Amino acid sequence: MRMVIPLCYPDNYVWKSSEGVLEKKRERRGKLVVCEDAINFLRSIDGPICPVSVTGPARCGKSYIASQLIEPRPQDCVFKTSNKQKPETMGIWISTEVSKKTKNQTEMSVVTMDTEGLGAYNAYNDNDMQLFLLVTLLSSVLVYNTNGTVTAEDMKQLSWVSTISDMIHGEKDGKTSKCREEDFIRFFPNFMWLFRDVTKSFTLERGGKEKEVALKDYILEEVLKLEDETPGSTKECDRYRRAVLKSFPVFDAAKLPIPASDTEVLANMDKGAYRNRLNPTFLSEVDDLVGRCDKLMKPKKAWPYDGNINGPQFAELLEQYVAAFSSSGGALQINKVSDKAMETLLGEVQKKALDNYKSNTATFAGSALPCDTQEVINAHRKYRLKAMGIFEQNSEYINDAKRLHSYRKSLKDSMATFGKDDSSKCSGGYLNVILQSNKKKSEAFCRTLVENLVEKELRPLLEADSSKNEINLKVNELEKLYRAKARGPCKWNIYKADFARKVNTVLSTFKDIKKEEEEELKEKEKEREEIRTVNLKEEETLRKNLEEDVTKQEKQVVDDCKETCEAILTQINQLRKTHDTLVKELEGIRNKLDEGTKRVLEELNRQKNTES
Repeated sequence: MRMVIPLCYPDNYVWKSSEGVLEKKRERRGKLVVCEDAINFLRSIDGPICPVSVTGPARCGKSYIASQLIEPRPQDCVFKTSNKQKPETMGIWISTEVSKKTKNQTEMSVVTMDTEGLGAYNAYNDNDMQLFLLVTLLSSVLVYNTNGTVTAEDMKQLSWVSTISDMIHGEKDGKTSKCREEDFIRFFPNFMWLFRDVTKSFTLERGGKEKEVALKDYILEEVLKLEDETPGSTKECDRYRRAVLKSFPVFDAAKLPIPASDTEVLANMDKGAYRNRLNPTFLSEVDDLVGRCDKLMKPKKAWPYDGNINGPQFAELLEQYVAAFSSSGGALQINKVSDKAMETLLGEVQKKALDNYKSNTATFAGSALPCDTQEVINAHRKYRLKAMGIFEQNSEYINDAKRLHSYRKSLKDSMATFGKDDSSKCSGGYLNVILQSNKKKSEAFCRTLVENLVEKELRPLLEADSSKNEINLKVNELEKLYRAKARGPCKWNIYKADFARKVNTVLSTFKDIKKEEEEELKEKEKEREEIRTVNLKEEETLRKNLEEDVTKQEKQVVDDCKETCEAILTQINQLRKTHDTLVKELEGIRNKLDEGTKRVLEELNRQKNTES
């Protein structure tokens, strides 16, 4: 986030957040516009806030002083300064640098604001008055930065403080009534009147002689001295002075000398590189001013509720103040503005707490339902306690006990309400929605469980033709399984109403089916018996026919075999005879061969003998 952003600005400008530029879109200015970036920044500040603002006439160096009041002090001025007549600051700007300080054991976040110069040539009197009233209402410390002498214009601008009691009205018992000036003391800022470029001393008559006195004494005794100290004096100048004295709880004054005589240094005094060329006395007095402003710091108070304001409350008041100025032409009904801001803020705090409760409860419901009602109640108590903690934490600095009680009760009722006759029975709120959802989910879950147990566990056993004892054991087992797995408030109602009925229905249906199956089996058995009888008769006839055929075939075979055997025997006898004939022929041939061989041998011997 940028170091400085506009808190609010004239509506003839547009804030370009991405560029950090306030761009002019037309000449004529009208109402103020709240910057959303500033609202988001303020809403991020927890705990009491202490806004320190610098205001006063244009072209007097307010932005330089505002930059010096930031902690830690930046090297270069973060609020834009200019050595030209054209103003740089339009509306009210705020530094995003937050410092922590503790006052009277209360830690607070200090933020610094710079305002558009009053009496600029391009502004209107109404613009100046609205800016001055707005910054006065928003500040804990108001530094009024002006030139070294008190002018009529200064008194005119400060006189606007006196108009606050006329312009800001309160509601009491339904009637509009002016609020007493002293009622504002507890929420008005501490005031520091800063005189710039002082070259002359401030003197008062002491013991008949002019003596130099402290600036604060000079302001109180000379500038703000009443001309007519009579109570109820109607002199206009005295009314203005009295309002200034009474409106601010603490009044202080400081002065600064001329920063430098060199025009180049004056033109660049916003740059850290030129710091060592500034008048040492000026730098020392600036450090002293910062220290004195530090002592003036206090948490911003809420009116009329007395409590400290935190960042979100401050943001809401800013929006309501600006809206009221825009719609009423400068007149405010501060009670209405404060009430509306309080209502809006408490509404947001309540919504934040309720959204947290709903989110946590919905997450629980998404993962845990269905479950026992007591689990839902326990979760409700846990998340209700967390939601109430968020509510209390974010409304810690709201002291309107009555309104707090109302919103606290509304938050509790939004989470859960219980009957007057039966304080244990939830009758409304988000808890009731969850309980009804749990009941529906429990009913659906338990019915599905019964269906699954009976259909997937019992029916297969029945279809397997189990014994009665086995079926009874299975039913007892399923009852135990249901008790173990069933969830939610409908667990026992579904058990009583559905489980036994479903089991009996399945058993009855199965008995009817078994009876039908038995009758069907008997019928089929009868048919099979008749078929078996017919088949037996056919088989007997077929057997006889087969036996006759076999006998005939056997006789035929025997006859055929006999004929064949006789033919074979005849052939054998013929072959035997042929064999005997052949044997005899062979015997004759052998004898002839033996005789021929004998004759050959004899011839050979004879030849041999002849040769020899």
